[in-house]
Amino acid sequence: MIDYHVHTSLCNHANGTMEQYVLRAIDIGLEEVCFLDHLTLHEKGRSKSMSPGELPFYFHAARHLAAKYKRSIQVKVGLEVDIIPEYIDQIKKIITPFAFDVIAGSVHFIEEVNIVSTKGIDPRRELLGIDYICRKYLENLDVMLDSGMLDMICHLDVVKKFGHRPPAHFDEKFDEILSKISYKKIIVELNTSGYNHAASEFYPATPLLKKCHEKKIHITLGSDAHRPDSVGQHYDKAIDLLMSTGYSKVSAFTRRNLYEIPLKQRTNTVIHPVSGG
Repeated sequence: MIDYHVHTSLCNHANGTMEQYVLRAIDIGLEEVCFLDHLTLHEKGRSKSMSPGELPFYFHAARHLAAKYKRSIQVKVGLEVDIIPEYIDQIKKIITPFAFDVIAGSVHFIEEVNIVSTKGIDPRRELLGIDYICRKYLENLDVMLDSGMLDMICHLDVVKKFGHRPPAHFDEKFDEILSKISYKKIIVELNTSGYNHAASEFYPATPLLKKCHEKKIHITLGSDAHRPDSVGQHYDKAIDLLMSTGYSKVSAFTRRNLYEIPLKQRTNTVIHPVSGG
């Protein structure tokens, strides 16, 4: 099995060395692990992201681990990018020199408000309200899909992180977003970290995952680990859900070329942390 969403201490809100994440992945029997650390140029998000100047170290450290552990696991490296319209050209220039395996996109900010941070909670998030946040989130996601930069979307319905689920009147807009994802052949991540949050379910929720399957959207699997012992978290539930939804494969990447891996029931047990990023 694979974990395509693992962070590093370079993002300033994760713990452990990169090698510790790889060793954890080997220990629980994964076939692949992919570092997917944050890159954001948004002024409010720079403190929770690598700086552009750290990308060479990050990239080459991951490739070094890939060579060191090639007999035990495939180690991939990508980015989780906040793709904000005014920064798109700058982001493309920053990432072009590196042969990343996957570029993933996320929406963490609505205007100046970080809608997902659990540290230094911005009171404006509550003032904006779930309706406004959902509307702007979906608008930003729509723009991001048109950037031409993405292989994958992270935590599709992360707006529910703090327990406020998108109201039913947004179902149609989510459906439109999924249709665009399908048309553009972008991968959606089943992100297991939601079980550590007030949402208490995966991103995306089961109804959205079923719609992904109906629209023939390919799925990958990621823990969003911010510490080594979170790698592969909640995979027993995740694999059961994927298989019951109709998925038989998960998607993986090499140098941004997509391939698929058969989905198999886990034969070992992962100890689930009680909290995580």
